[in-house]
Amino acid sequence: MSSQPSSPGAALRLAFYFAAVALALIHVFVTFRGLSSVEGMHQAQLARQVSRTFSWQSKVVQPYAWAQMEKAEKSPSPLAMPETTQPPLQPLVLAAAFRIFQPLSEYAPYKGGSPIYFFDRLIAAFGVVCWLLTIYFTHGAARRLFDEKVAAITAIALLVCMPGWEMAVSGSSKALLTLEFALAFRLLAAAAARAAEGQAIGPVLAGLGLVCAAMVLTHWLAVWLVLGLILGIAFFLPGGRVGAFLVAAIPFAALSGWGWWQMQLCGDPLGAAKALFQAQLASMNPDLIQRDLSPGITSLVLDDLLRRVGLSWQDQLSSLFGYLGYSVVAVFFFPSLMHPFRRVDAASARWALALVFACVLIGMGLVGLPEKLVDDNALYIVLMPAMSLFGAAMLVVMWSRLHNGRTFWAQWGGAAVALGITALPMLVNLPVYLKFGLTLGSRMQPHWPPFIPERAAILRELVEADEFLISDAPAFVAWYADVPCAALPVQREDFATFQKAAADRKARLAGFVMTPVSSKGERFSDVFTGPYGEWRDLIFRGPMLAFEKDFSPSPEFPFKVIHPLIAMPVGSKESLTMPMVFYSDRNRAPAPAEAKKE
Repeated sequence: MSSQPSSPGAALRLAFYFAAVALALIHVFVTFRGLSSVEGMHQAQLARQVSRTFSWQSKVVQPYAWAQMEKAEKSPSPLAMPETTQPPLQPLVLAAAFRIFQPLSEYAPYKGGSPIYFFDRLIAAFGVVCWLLTIYFTHGAARRLFDEKVAAITAIALLVCMPGWEMAVSGSSKALLTLEFALAFRLLAAAAARAAEGQAIGPVLAGLGLVCAAMVLTHWLAVWLVLGLILGIAFFLPGGRVGAFLVAAIPFAALSGWGWWQMQLCGDPLGAAKALFQAQLASMNPDLIQRDLSPGITSLVLDDLLRRVGLSWQDQLSSLFGYLGYSVVAVFFFPSLMHPFRRVDAASARWALALVFACVLIGMGLVGLPEKLVDDNALYIVLMPAMSLFGAAMLVVMWSRLHNGRTFWAQWGGAAVALGITALPMLVNLPVYLKFGLTLGSRMQPHWPPFIPERAAILRELVEADEFLISDAPAFVAWYADVPCAALPVQREDFATFQKAAADRKARLAGFVMTPVSSKGERFSDVFTGPYGEWRDLIFRGPMLAFEKDFSPSPEFPFKVIHPLIAMPVGSKESLTMPMVFYSDRNRAPAPAEAKKE
């Protein structure tokens, strides 16, 4: 491939910039339906608490974290629960923004406000900026390793990637992590180029180490990304073995400092994030371990682990095109592994990226991705921009060997076809979303099921200042209702123990909030045998009332009074089904305003 840069012209550049800004504004202000990431909601409510109190406290109570603190004799309270589950970087960044817009922090659609929370839109704007900067840094890496043509194809592939934009506005920390990895790869490309030219790479690798530290403090599974980068530098960067230690030392120091802080909070250096790594060893859903109030020692059965990892890989590799954002350009990364690029720096960066992909594949196989493409732990899309860079280079190489000439088809035919297929999800879906957004405005259909934020917001008026809730969607309730909320324990027998411990610390349980999260399953029997099986009476009671059948809980269970949050008619003769319900011990009216003062 010729290394001579070819400019697409000032007009095409302006068109690209205009399209990027237009798509950013559309996704934030026209088609936005609120946050869709559960982890994003968890980190958002933590950031809001940090911005208010300047303390590391959460309104989400994980039973696993509670048990950790009880064991360490820290006496946790649902009303002032230290956060030991989430990584700190995104909540701290969001907290700074929330502090600036503190007067707009109240979410009260029932008082005539917008059904879309202002802070949701603020988070979406942050994610979109991260995505635009990802395109910028990836374009820079492509120009450094190849030429302007490859850089243009890569940038356009990212611009028309609909899953990339959806991730950006979801609230997930993957948007920030994608930006950080794009910056890390840009630094890796610079280090590879400098090493090939015989220049010093120490300062560049020091910067890469700082970015790696930011990555592991953004998403705990980013340790697999960092491990891949360290191995790639050690094996494929000329003279990179010493540099690999430098890159590894900085994130290790960052994690060590965070581990010390977690020791002060809960007595364990891994905090409640330990459940995520236990889930990898036990091949279990991390959410199931987080909801366990009496966790035992995770047993490692090697045969079962290998089988589950194999099944995870089978499922993930069969859907790899979707995990890579349906980007045809990114898929061409794999054929690029067979091409002998002449430039040493390009070859080095490519094999380093291949090692990162291998490490991510191992990590994803261990943790499993129960939510498939939208799982907050699905990190394949984080690699997609860098993979698109080499995929674009391979497309140019292959097409140049098939076609010679100066016509558009000879120059850009292969890239145009690949970009057209990559853009199909956007071409199919964006016009529909745009139509609804322009017609309905902020009244667009939210992410239902399982979430309708405006219906959860009323809970703040029904719960008093010294009360908390239990829910199958605690992050959703804590974020939109702005009340403390504990996750539904796995074992029902643990409920009484938890309630008594909370009462001893002057916290009263107001009731249970049940959403479609707990009723989700492939089969009807999953409600009885699934992760929420011991709470089937609360799951079924709301929907069964549509058929005038009351699936009442046991007599000693006090939270029987129904406050419907969502009620929908079923048929012409039946009553209303209630798929989202607040169960309390008494009839509740909105609490007085003075009771809400914190």
